[in-house]
Amino acid sequence: MYPARSILAVLFFLSSLGGAKAAFASEDSSPMAMETEASPAFQSSPESNVLRQVAIALAGGSEAMGALRGSPYPDDQRDRLEPPLRGMDCGIDRILSYVSCYSAVINNEKEAENVFTQLVDDVKAALSSDRWRPIKVMPRLGASRRISYEDRESGAQIDIELLVQPTMEVQSSYVISLYGWTRI
Repeated sequence: MYPARSILAVLFFLSSLGGAKAAFASEDSSPMAMETEASPAFQSSPESNVLRQVAIALAGGSEAMGALRGSPYPDDQRDRLEPPLRGMDCGIDRILSYVSCYSAVINNEKEAENVFTQLVDDVKAALSSDRWRPIKVMPRLGASRRISYEDRESGAQIDIELLVQPTMEVQSSYVISLYGWTRI
């Protein structure tokens, strides 16, 4: 079980470099119009609705992921997530059927924390509490915060991370990522 997850983690990292490259190339230091205040988990937002669709598809397996596939990314092995998740660059891998999403680069730690908290709140609002449960996982290298959820029935998983990107300057930059995959 652990070797399979390790291999999957390496594959996620390697295939996500294309999405990360696009996120880091952005010159915009804003979180792309995401609210900075956390909303209560019981409120439904457009982001929660998209995340709910993603969670249902992940729990349904690889075939269910097909309903969320949009147009293909050029020179990449991913299709765009349809409907899109506001403020995130999201794609679905064509081979392994996992979702990877990245925010634009954020140059302010407090702003990055606020965007991370908002995304966590949206995920909590989207997930069915009788099926999805929080799980403990080791944060990966470069992640300052990580929250993970697992579907009790299918074993699908969603990870949300706040990644710190060291720079040559005194101040670091931050990227929020969301990964979701079906059970292998």
